[in-house]
Amino acid sequence: MILTYSIILVVLIVLSGLFSGIETALISLNMIKVNSLVKQKKRGSETLHRIKQNPHRLLITILIGNNLVNISAASLATVFFTNLFGSSGVGIATGIMTFLILVFGEIIPKTFSNQNAEKISLIVARPVEILTYILYPIVRIFEFLSRFVGIIFRSKQNDELSEEELRTIVTMGAKEGLLQKEIAEIMHNVIEFRGIKVTEVMTPKVSIEMIDGNKKLKDVIDKIIKSPYSRYPVYIDDDDKIIGILDVDDVLIYTKNQKLGIKIKNIVKKPFFVPESKEIDDLLTEFEGKNIPLAIVVNEYGDVSGLISVEDILEEIVGDIFDKSNRESIYIKKVDNKLIRVDAKASIEEVNNILHLGIEKGRFDTIAGFVTHKLEKIPKKGEQIKLKNVIIEVDRVTQQGIRSVKVIRK
Repeated sequence: MILTYSIILVVLIVLSGLFSGIETALISLNMIKVNSLVKQKKRGSETLHRIKQNPHRLLITILIGNNLVNISAASLATVFFTNLFGSSGVGIATGIMTFLILVFGEIIPKTFSNQNAEKISLIVARPVEILTYILYPIVRIFEFLSRFVGIIFRSKQNDELSEEELRTIVTMGAKEGLLQKEIAEIMHNVIEFRGIKVTEVMTPKVSIEMIDGNKKLKDVIDKIIKSPYSRYPVYIDDDDKIIGILDVDDVLIYTKNQKLGIKIKNIVKKPFFVPESKEIDDLLTEFEGKNIPLAIVVNEYGDVSGLISVEDILEEIVGDIFDKSNRESIYIKKVDNKLIRVDAKASIEEVNNILHLGIEKGRFDTIAGFVTHKLEKIPKKGEQIKLKNVIIEVDRVTQQGIRSVKVIRK
């Protein structure tokens, strides 16, 4: 009799440890990892994916099994030790079973399962699914009860994921190979999108190509042809008085119809102004809703600070990932082994990364700002700044400021 009791107790404690280990393994394995296993066609992954679809039911099934085993073990131990020691056997049974279940039914199996969650989950997925079917009527009752209690004591919950949770999901997706590195970087950029002001992304006023609205189309057609831009802010008298946006498509239409004598101010489109405090996620929504390609950024006094386009905002998301080589060809062009032409909008960081000039970033973000700061005046064409290994020469200047510089290696 003693041997029989002992064997049954050992089996029940083993089952207790088994259920505890299964619970830890299945609950700790996230769906990103499960999807990765399915993608790899690991044996048992399809079953694992099915049972993980309803984590509430899965947890109830395991808890029912675990508690049935623990209660049975405790009851059997109480009967066994009571027969041996009388009424004092209850205390002995409680002490011994608490120790055995805590060590062999909880701590050891849960620690092991946490370290081997993937392997264990794939092995036990099918048996757990079968157990779910066997215990289905009981599981359904407990599902109903738990949901009923949840409704009674429900507190206001925020179903939205926090930024940190989203970052974690994206990072795990990339780590498991479900997301390409570039896509993960884009998603991280999108998550950090909120809170970025237009001033951080816009083209500053000094770098904007503007057109005088009083000029005729024939007076500016050469400039438009040679310039890479497709839209130009148009001003009257003062470059803070923007009256509209000139679209190259309209220029082509008027040129085709031989209307080169028309004044620029008569063919512009209505400008869209935004304050410096505007955030780019809100602006992108407005661009989409109003079908507007760009906006003029103004400060609190109504003066022009810069220009921002849909492309600028999208580049904030994907530009640093997919367009690194492309941006180099746009902003930094190698003429020969000693001469490099750099667009005024090229950032100090980009110039340093590509040309290794070692310029310390100060109160300026672009190469144009650096040159202007060093010369302490509005630069003129041909003026130079001598650095350790190169000479930076002002190449092209307009009324608005520097447009490009030459980097000449010594």
